[in-house]
Amino acid sequence: MTKALLAWEIGGGQGHFHLLAAIAQKLQAFGIETIFALENAQFKNCNFPGKVLQAPKAMMRSLDDKGDNKSYLFTDILYIFGFSTALTLNFHLKAWQNLIHLVKPSLIIADYAPALVLAAKGKIPTVVVGNGFSVPPSVKDFPPIRPLPVPIAAIHRQAEVEASVREVTGFDAPLGYLLNGDRSFIFSIPELDPYAAVRKVEYVGIHSAPFPENLGDGHGSAWAYLTQDWHHYSLLVETLKPDCIFDDLKIVLKEKSLAIHHAGSGTSMACLLAGIPQLVFPKHMEQWHTAKALLNLGVAVAPQEPLTKESLLSAIAHLPQITQNAQQQAKHFAYWNQNFLDKVVQTCLELAG
Repeated sequence: MTKALLAWEIGGGQGHFHLLAAIAQKLQAFGIETIFALENAQFKNCNFPGKVLQAPKAMMRSLDDKGDNKSYLFTDILYIFGFSTALTLNFHLKAWQNLIHLVKPSLIIADYAPALVLAAKGKIPTVVVGNGFSVPPSVKDFPPIRPLPVPIAAIHRQAEVEASVREVTGFDAPLGYLLNGDRSFIFSIPELDPYAAVRKVEYVGIHSAPFPENLGDGHGSAWAYLTQDWHHYSLLVETLKPDCIFDDLKIVLKEKSLAIHHAGSGTSMACLLAGIPQLVFPKHMEQWHTAKALLNLGVAVAPQEPLTKESLLSAIAHLPQITQNAQQQAKHFAYWNQNFLDKVVQTCLELAG
Protein backbone atom coordinates (compact mmCIF):
# COMPACT_ATOMS: atom_id res chain seq x y z
CA MET A 1 0.00 0.00 0.00
CA THR A 2 1.18 3.54 -0.78
CA LYS A 3 2.14 5.42 2.38
CA ALA A 4 2.23 9.13 3.15
CA LEU A 5 4.17 10.59 6.08
CA LEU A 6 2.56 13.79 7.42
CA ALA A 7 4.77 15.72 9.80
CA TRP A 8 5.06 18.81 11.99
CA GLU A 9 8.09 19.73 14.12
CA ILE A 10 8.12 23.49 14.98
CA GLY A 11 5.61 25.80 16.65
CA GLY A 12 2.61 25.50 18.92
CA GLY A 13 -1.15 25.46 18.59
CA GLN A 14 -3.50 22.93 17.06
CA GLY A 15 -3.65 24.36 13.55
CA HIS A 16 -0.72 22.34 12.25
CA PHE A 17 -2.09 18.89 12.88
CA HIS A 18 -5.71 19.81 12.12
CA LEU A 19 -4.52 20.71 8.62
CA LEU A 20 -2.49 17.52 8.30
CA ALA A 21 -5.45 15.45 9.55
CA ALA A 22 -7.75 17.03 6.95
CA ILE A 23 -5.28 16.20 4.17
CA ALA A 24 -4.86 12.66 5.51
CA GLN A 25 -8.59 12.00 5.45
CA LYS A 26 -8.70 13.00 1.79
CA LEU A 27 -5.70 10.80 0.95
CA GLN A 28 -7.22 7.80 2.69
CA ALA A 29 -10.21 8.03 0.35
CA PHE A 30 -7.73 7.21 -2.44
CA GLY A 31 -6.34 4.19 -0.60
CA ILE A 32 -3.21 5.85 0.80
CA GLU A 33 -2.09 4.85 4.29
CA THR A 34 -1.31 7.91 6.42
CA ILE A 35 1.25 8.03 9.22
CA PHE A 36 1.91 11.09 11.38
CA ALA A 37 5.13 12.33 12.96
CA LEU A 38 4.20 15.18 15.30
CA GLU A 39 6.00 17.57 17.61
CA ASN A 40 3.12 17.22 20.05
CA ALA A 41 -0.02 15.08 19.89
CA GLN A 42 -1.30 15.84 23.40
CA PHE A 43 -4.32 17.96 22.52
CA LYS A 44 -7.97 17.48 23.32
CA ASN A 45 -10.72 16.72 20.83
CA CYS A 46 -8.30 15.49 18.17
CA ASN A 47 -8.62 12.23 16.29
CA PHE A 48 -5.79 11.30 13.96
CA PRO A 49 -6.64 9.25 10.85
CA GLY A 50 -3.54 7.09 11.12
CA LYS A 51 -0.69 5.95 13.33
CA VAL A 52 1.04 8.72 15.31
CA LEU A 53 4.81 8.80 15.90
CA GLN A 54 6.88 11.29 17.87
CA ALA A 55 8.74 13.68 15.58
CA PRO A 56 12.48 13.97 16.24
CA LYS A 57 13.21 16.69 18.79
CA ALA A 58 15.43 19.56 17.70
CA MET A 59 18.21 20.82 19.95
CA MET A 60 17.12 24.28 21.10
CA ARG A 61 19.41 27.23 21.68
CA SER A 62 19.04 30.95 22.35
CA LEU A 63 19.79 33.55 19.73
CA ASP A 64 22.12 35.76 21.73
CA ASP A 65 23.98 35.25 24.98
CA LYS A 66 23.41 38.94 25.74
CA GLY A 67 19.67 38.37 26.00
CA ASP A 68 18.49 39.75 22.64
CA ASN A 69 16.38 36.78 21.57
CA LYS A 70 14.35 38.56 18.89
CA SER A 71 14.04 36.89 15.50
CA TYR A 72 14.64 39.17 12.51
CA LEU A 73 14.95 36.66 9.66
CA PHE A 74 13.53 33.20 8.95
CA THR A 75 17.05 31.89 9.48
CA ASP A 76 16.85 33.07 13.11
CA ILE A 77 14.06 30.54 13.65
CA LEU A 78 16.22 27.84 12.09
CA TYR A 79 19.12 28.96 14.26
CA ILE A 80 17.04 28.46 17.40
CA PHE A 81 16.13 24.93 16.28
CA GLY A 82 19.67 23.68 15.80
CA PHE A 83 20.48 24.62 12.21
CA SER A 84 23.43 26.77 13.26
CA THR A 85 26.08 24.05 13.59
CA ALA A 86 26.79 21.10 11.33
CA LEU A 87 26.96 18.69 14.29
CA THR A 88 23.47 19.41 15.66
CA LEU A 89 21.89 19.70 12.22
CA ASN A 90 23.45 16.44 11.03
CA PHE A 91 22.16 14.65 14.13
CA HIS A 92 18.66 16.02 13.60
CA LEU A 93 18.52 15.18 9.89
CA LYS A 94 19.75 11.64 10.56
CA ALA A 95 16.92 11.21 13.09
CA TRP A 96 14.42 12.19 10.39
CA GLN A 97 16.13 9.92 7.85
CA ASN A 98 15.87 7.02 10.29
CA LEU A 99 12.16 7.69 10.67
CA ILE A 100 11.76 7.85 6.88
CA HIS A 101 13.56 4.50 6.63
CA LEU A 102 11.19 3.05 9.24
CA VAL A 103 7.99 4.30 7.60
CA LYS A 104 9.09 3.94 3.96
CA PRO A 105 6.66 6.55 2.60
CA SER A 106 6.06 7.30 -1.07
CA LEU A 107 5.21 10.89 -0.17
CA ILE A 108 5.94 13.38 2.61
CA ILE A 109 3.66 16.27 3.59
CA ALA A 110 5.45 18.72 5.86
CA ASP A 111 3.92 21.52 7.92
CA TYR A 112 6.59 23.63 9.64
CA ALA A 113 9.07 20.75 9.44
CA PRO A 114 12.14 22.24 7.72
CA ALA A 115 14.59 19.59 8.91
CA LEU A 116 12.39 16.86 7.46
CA VAL A 117 12.16 18.72 4.14
CA LEU A 118 15.97 18.81 3.96
CA ALA A 119 16.28 15.18 5.06
CA ALA A 120 13.90 14.06 2.30
CA LYS A 121 15.32 16.28 -0.46
CA GLY A 122 16.12 14.21 -3.54
CA LYS A 123 14.88 11.01 -1.86
CA ILE A 124 11.11 11.26 -1.25
CA PRO A 125 8.68 13.65 -3.02
CA THR A 126 7.72 16.34 -0.53
CA VAL A 127 4.80 18.76 -0.38
CA VAL A 128 5.24 21.69 2.00
CA VAL A 129 2.08 23.19 3.53
CA GLY A 130 1.48 25.83 6.16
CA ASN A 131 0.56 29.43 6.76
CA GLY A 132 2.40 32.44 5.41
CA PHE A 133 4.78 32.66 8.35
CA SER A 134 5.82 29.00 8.56
CA VAL A 135 6.61 28.51 4.86
CA PRO A 136 9.53 30.72 3.79
CA PRO A 137 9.48 32.31 0.34
CA SER A 138 11.46 30.74 -2.50
CA VAL A 139 13.95 33.58 -2.72
CA LYS A 140 17.70 33.94 -2.29
CA ASP A 141 17.53 36.39 0.61
CA PHE A 142 14.74 36.22 3.20
CA PRO A 143 12.96 39.53 3.85
CA PRO A 144 13.03 40.65 7.50
CA ILE A 145 10.15 39.65 9.76
CA ARG A 146 10.69 42.70 11.97
CA PRO A 147 10.94 46.33 10.93
CA LEU A 148 14.32 47.37 9.57
CA PRO A 149 17.17 47.66 10.27
CA VAL A 150 18.27 44.04 10.62
CA PRO A 151 21.12 43.87 13.18
CA ILE A 152 24.49 42.53 12.10
CA ALA A 153 24.08 39.63 14.55
CA ALA A 154 21.10 38.35 12.55
CA ILE A 155 23.12 38.58 9.33
CA HIS A 156 25.88 36.52 10.95
CA ARG A 157 23.37 33.94 12.17
CA GLN A 158 21.98 33.64 8.65
CA ALA A 159 25.47 32.97 7.30
CA GLU A 160 26.03 30.30 9.99
CA VAL A 161 22.77 28.54 9.14
CA GLU A 162 23.42 28.62 5.39
CA ALA A 163 26.97 27.29 5.84
CA SER A 164 25.75 24.52 8.12
CA VAL A 165 23.04 23.41 5.67
CA ARG A 166 25.55 23.35 2.79
CA GLU A 167 28.04 21.31 4.82
CA VAL A 168 25.53 18.72 6.03
CA THR A 169 23.37 18.31 2.92
CA GLY A 170 25.78 19.16 0.11
CA PHE A 171 23.06 21.36 -1.45
CA ASP A 172 24.23 24.73 -2.70
CA ALA A 173 20.80 26.14 -3.62
CA PRO A 174 19.33 29.03 -1.58
CA LEU A 175 17.49 27.92 1.56
CA GLY A 176 14.21 29.37 0.32
CA TYR A 177 14.20 26.97 -2.60
CA LEU A 178 15.28 23.96 -0.55
CA LEU A 179 12.66 24.46 2.16
CA ASN A 180 9.72 24.62 -0.25
CA GLY A 181 10.11 20.94 -1.17
CA ASP A 182 8.86 19.72 -4.54
CA ARG A 183 5.65 21.76 -4.23
CA SER A 184 4.34 24.13 -1.61
CA PHE A 185 0.94 25.58 -0.73
CA ILE A 186 0.12 28.50 1.54
CA PHE A 187 -2.99 27.95 3.66
CA SER A 188 -3.71 31.64 4.01
CA ILE A 189 -4.39 34.65 1.80
CA PRO A 190 -1.94 37.31 0.57
CA GLU A 191 -3.33 39.95 2.95
CA LEU A 192 -2.25 37.88 5.98
CA ASP A 193 1.09 36.73 4.57
CA PRO A 194 4.20 38.58 5.79
CA TYR A 195 6.07 37.41 2.68
CA ALA A 196 3.32 38.22 0.16
CA ALA A 197 5.46 40.77 -1.70
CA VAL A 198 8.01 38.12 -2.72
CA ARG A 199 5.89 34.98 -2.67
CA LYS A 200 5.87 32.67 -5.71
CA VAL A 201 3.49 29.94 -4.63
CA GLU A 202 -0.21 29.10 -4.64
CA TYR A 203 -2.52 30.30 -1.87
CA VAL A 204 -5.28 27.88 -0.89
CA GLY A 205 -7.21 29.75 1.79
CA ILE A 206 -8.13 27.81 4.92
CA HIS A 207 -8.80 24.08 4.99
CA SER A 208 -11.93 24.39 7.18
CA ALA A 209 -13.74 26.72 4.73
CA PRO A 210 -16.41 27.37 3.60
CA PHE A 211 -18.10 29.18 6.47
CA PRO A 212 -21.86 29.86 6.33
CA GLU A 213 -23.04 33.38 5.65
CA ASN A 214 -24.26 35.24 8.73
CA LEU A 215 -22.38 32.83 10.98
CA GLY A 216 -21.83 35.59 13.53
CA ASP A 217 -24.47 37.63 15.29
CA GLY A 218 -23.83 41.18 16.45
CA HIS A 219 -26.14 40.56 19.42
CA GLY A 220 -24.69 37.21 20.50
CA SER A 221 -22.08 36.38 23.12
CA ALA A 222 -18.31 36.61 22.80
CA TRP A 223 -16.05 33.58 22.31
CA ALA A 224 -12.45 33.31 23.49
CA TYR A 225 -9.61 30.99 22.48
CA LEU A 226 -6.76 31.89 24.84
CA THR A 227 -4.02 29.96 26.60
CA GLN A 228 -4.84 29.65 30.29
CA ASP A 229 -1.25 30.46 31.28
CA TRP A 230 -1.53 33.89 29.61
CA HIS A 231 -1.02 36.41 32.42
CA HIS A 232 -4.18 38.38 31.55
CA TYR A 233 -6.43 35.33 31.17
CA SER A 234 -8.39 35.73 34.42
CA LEU A 235 -8.79 39.49 33.97
CA LEU A 236 -10.24 39.08 30.49
CA VAL A 237 -12.56 36.19 31.33
CA GLU A 238 -13.89 37.93 34.43
CA THR A 239 -14.39 41.25 32.61
CA LEU A 240 -15.86 40.11 29.27
CA LYS A 241 -17.26 36.69 30.31
CA PRO A 242 -16.78 34.97 26.94
CA ASP A 243 -17.53 31.35 26.09
CA CYS A 244 -14.22 29.47 26.26
CA ILE A 245 -15.15 26.18 24.61
CA PHE A 246 -12.78 24.77 21.98
CA ASP A 247 -14.50 22.94 19.14
CA ASP A 248 -15.04 23.16 15.40
CA LEU A 249 -14.96 26.85 14.49
CA LYS A 250 -18.26 26.58 12.64
CA ILE A 251 -19.79 25.53 15.96
CA VAL A 252 -18.09 27.89 18.40
CA LEU A 253 -18.47 30.96 16.17
CA LYS A 254 -22.18 30.47 15.53
CA GLU A 255 -24.18 33.52 16.69
CA LYS A 256 -21.08 35.09 18.28
CA SER A 257 -20.65 38.86 18.36
CA LEU A 258 -16.88 38.81 19.01
CA ALA A 259 -13.92 36.43 18.81
CA ILE A 260 -11.10 36.93 21.34
CA HIS A 261 -7.81 35.17 20.65
CA HIS A 262 -4.03 35.39 20.27
CA ALA A 263 -4.17 36.02 16.48
CA GLY A 264 -3.31 32.50 15.41
CA SER A 265 -3.45 32.12 11.65
CA GLY A 266 -6.35 29.66 11.38
CA THR A 267 -8.60 31.37 13.91
CA SER A 268 -7.90 34.81 12.44
CA MET A 269 -8.71 33.77 8.91
CA ALA A 270 -11.85 31.86 9.93
CA CYS A 271 -13.21 34.94 11.69
CA LEU A 272 -12.24 37.14 8.74
CA LEU A 273 -14.13 34.94 6.27
CA ALA A 274 -17.09 34.61 8.65
CA GLY A 275 -17.35 38.37 9.14
CA ILE A 276 -16.84 38.24 12.92
CA PRO A 277 -14.99 41.11 14.65
CA GLN A 278 -11.89 40.19 16.61
CA LEU A 279 -10.14 41.25 19.81
CA VAL A 280 -6.52 40.15 19.48
CA PHE A 281 -3.67 39.60 21.95
CA PRO A 282 -0.62 38.34 20.02
CA LYS A 283 2.04 36.55 22.07
CA HIS A 284 4.58 35.54 19.40
CA MET A 285 6.10 37.01 16.25
CA GLU A 286 3.85 35.02 13.91
CA GLN A 287 0.76 36.19 15.79
CA TRP A 288 2.04 39.75 15.83
CA HIS A 289 2.20 39.78 12.03
CA THR A 290 -1.32 38.38 11.74
CA ALA A 291 -2.70 40.81 14.30
CA LYS A 292 -1.14 43.75 12.47
CA ALA A 293 -2.76 42.61 9.20
CA LEU A 294 -6.18 42.29 10.88
CA LEU A 295 -5.84 45.77 12.39
CA ASN A 296 -4.93 47.17 8.95
CA LEU A 297 -8.06 45.58 7.49
CA GLY A 298 -10.15 47.21 10.22
CA VAL A 299 -11.65 43.91 11.42
CA ALA A 300 -9.91 43.72 14.80
CA VAL A 301 -8.90 45.83 17.77
CA ALA A 302 -5.97 45.40 20.16
CA PRO A 303 -6.44 47.04 23.59
CA GLN A 304 -3.90 49.50 24.90
CA GLU A 305 -1.26 48.30 27.35
CA PRO A 306 -1.11 47.98 30.28
CA LEU A 307 -4.19 45.81 30.09
CA THR A 308 -6.84 46.69 32.66
CA LYS A 309 -10.58 46.27 33.03
CA GLU A 310 -10.96 49.86 31.79
CA SER A 311 -8.79 49.33 28.69
CA LEU A 312 -10.73 46.17 27.82
CA LEU A 313 -14.06 47.95 28.07
CA SER A 314 -12.64 50.87 26.07
CA ALA A 315 -11.62 48.47 23.29
CA ILE A 316 -15.09 46.90 23.26
CA ALA A 317 -16.55 50.34 22.68
CA HIS A 318 -15.20 50.07 19.11
CA LEU A 319 -17.22 46.89 18.47
CA PRO A 320 -19.98 48.44 16.29
CA GLN A 321 -17.44 49.90 13.85
CA ILE A 322 -15.24 46.81 13.57
CA THR A 323 -18.36 44.64 13.24
CA GLN A 324 -19.41 46.66 10.22
CA ASN A 325 -15.89 46.48 8.77
CA ALA A 326 -15.69 42.73 9.43
CA GLN A 327 -18.92 42.09 7.55
CA GLN A 328 -17.76 44.21 4.61
CA GLN A 329 -14.39 42.48 4.46
CA ALA A 330 -16.06 39.07 4.56
CA LYS A 331 -17.87 40.02 1.35
CA HIS A 332 -14.62 41.35 -0.15
CA PHE A 333 -12.80 38.07 0.58
CA ALA A 334 -15.73 35.84 -0.41
CA TYR A 335 -13.61 34.12 -3.10
CA TRP A 336 -11.46 32.57 -0.36
CA ASN A 337 -14.49 31.20 1.48
CA GLN A 338 -14.31 27.90 -0.34
CA ASN A 339 -12.32 24.72 0.11
CA PHE A 340 -9.23 24.34 -2.07
CA LEU A 341 -8.04 21.16 -0.35
CA ASP A 342 -8.66 19.02 -3.44
CA LYS A 343 -5.99 21.01 -5.33
CA VAL A 344 -3.42 20.09 -2.69
CA VAL A 345 -4.52 16.46 -2.57
CA GLN A 346 -4.36 16.13 -6.36
CA THR A 347 -0.75 17.33 -6.30
CA CYS A 348 0.00 14.84 -3.53
CA LEU A 349 -1.46 11.98 -5.56
CA GLU A 350 0.56 12.97 -8.62
CA LEU A 351 3.82 13.07 -6.64
CA ALA A 352 3.06 9.80 -4.85
CA GLY A 353 2.81 8.13 -8.25
